[in-house]
Amino acid sequence: MRILHTADWHLGHTLRDHSRQAEHTHFLRWLVATVVEREVDAVLIAGDVFDAANPPPTALRAWFQFLGELKRARPAVQVVVIAGNHDSAQRLEAPRELLDAFDVRIVGTLPRGEGDRVRADELLVPLRDRSGAVAAWCVAIPFLRASDVLAQAPVAPVLPSGGDYVLPRPGGEDADTDPLLDGMRALHGALFAAAAAVRQPGQALVAMAHGYLVGGAISELSERKVLGGNQHALPLDLFPSDCAYVALGHLHRPQPLGGHDHVRYSGSPIPLSMPERLHAHHVVFCDLDGERVAKIWSLRVPRLVPLVRLPEHGELEPDAAMAAVQALPPRDPQVTDELLPLVEIAVRLVQPSPQLAERLARAIADRHARLVRVETVLAGRREDGAAAVDRPAELSSLSPEDVFVRRYRRDHQGDVPAPLLTAFRQLLDQVQHEGTA
Repeated sequence: MRILHTADWHLGHTLRDHSRQAEHTHFLRWLVATVVEREVDAVLIAGDVFDAANPPPTALRAWFQFLGELKRARPAVQVVVIAGNHDSAQRLEAPRELLDAFDVRIVGTLPRGEGDRVRADELLVPLRDRSGAVAAWCVAIPFLRASDVLAQAPVAPVLPSGGDYVLPRPGGEDADTDPLLDGMRALHGALFAAAAAVRQPGQALVAMAHGYLVGGAISELSERKVLGGNQHALPLDLFPSDCAYVALGHLHRPQPLGGHDHVRYSGSPIPLSMPERLHAHHVVFCDLDGERVAKIWSLRVPRLVPLVRLPEHGELEPDAAMAAVQALPPRDPQVTDELLPLVEIAVRLVQPSPQLAERLARAIADRHARLVRVETVLAGRREDGAAAVDRPAELSSLSPEDVFVRRYRRDHQGDVPAPLLTAFRQLLDQVQHEGTA
C-alpha cells in the first residue's frame, strides 16, 4: 500500500496581516490531484491542521472542502489526522463520528476510560490496502502537553484485555530522572504494546506523532516551543525498531532524523516565515510491502507566491534599499493582490530615519510586490570604538517568550533560570489553549 505523509498546514495563517488563503487553496487542490495521480491509499496528516485554536471560518471551510473533494476524487482513500500544538484538540475532534463514516479518523486528545486509564484502542487505526485487507496498524499519537504526561497513576503499564492501560507516575523517587520523558516512555510503551497485541504477521507498524525529536532542525519564527521547551527534545527510541514508518509533525523543515530514513518530518507545505523561504517544501510517500518499507520518496509542493528578502542576506543602506524597490517589476493589474510576491526589506541605519519605512512602503505600492515589513538594523559605536549593532524589534515580531526573556534581562542579571522559563512556557500553553484543548 502507499501512504502520503504531510503536516503543519497552518490553515488560517497570516504573514504580517497578509492572508495565505490563496496559497493554501492551491496546495489543497494540488494535494487532491496528487493523491489521485499517485494512487495513494492512506493520507497521514501529522498535526497543526490550523494555525490557531480558533481558526477563522475561511480556514474551517477550506478544511472540510478539502476532505469532501478528496473523498469524491478517490473514495477508497483513508485519512488519519492527529492534533498538533496549534490545533484545538476538541474542535478538531468535534465532527469525529461523522467523519469516521468516510474513513477519516481524527485523534485530537488522549482518550481515557475509568480510573483515568488511557484507551489505547482508540489510538490504533487499521490501514487497509486496495483489496480491503488490513495492511498496517497506525499508532496515532496527538500532541501531548505536560499535563497529559505528568498526571498519570503510579502503576506500571500492563496489557489487560479491552485496550485500557494504566500509566506509571513519571519520575518516581529518583531525583535524576526526567518526569516528562519518563511519562512519555510509559505512554509510548503502552501504546505500542497494544499495537503488538492486535497486529498480525505481514502487517506493518506505522506511527504518527507531533513534537520536537532529538536531532530535528527547527525553523525560527514560526514553531512554538513545546513540552517544556526544546530542552525536552524527545528521543527517537520512543518508537520501536519494528516501526516501518514514523510520520512526524511540528518542525517545518522536511528532514529524516538520526540517519533513519523512515523517521521523518514532512515539513510544512508552504513557507510560514521568511527564513523558511530558503528550503523546499514536500509531501512524503511511503510504499509498504508487507511489514517492511519498499520505498520512501518525496514530491516537492509547487510554490504559488514567492517570498523575497531584499537583500537575500545582510542589510542594505537606505539609498540602496530604495533602488532595490524601484528595480522591482511594475504592478501587473491582471494579478490579484493575494498572488503578489511577499517582500521583506532589511536596512542598515547609521543615523535615525523615521520616515524611511513609510517612503519604502509608498515606493513599493506600484510594484509587483506586497511589503511584509521593513527590518531596521542600527549601526553605531561603543565607547571603546568597536562597532556595535543593535537590532530593535517591533512588538508584533516578538513572541510572548521573547518579551518575557527581554523583560527578565532588563530587570535582573543573567538569563532566565531554566525552571522559571519552563514554568512560563507551561503557563503560556495553558493560556493559549484555555477552553479549547
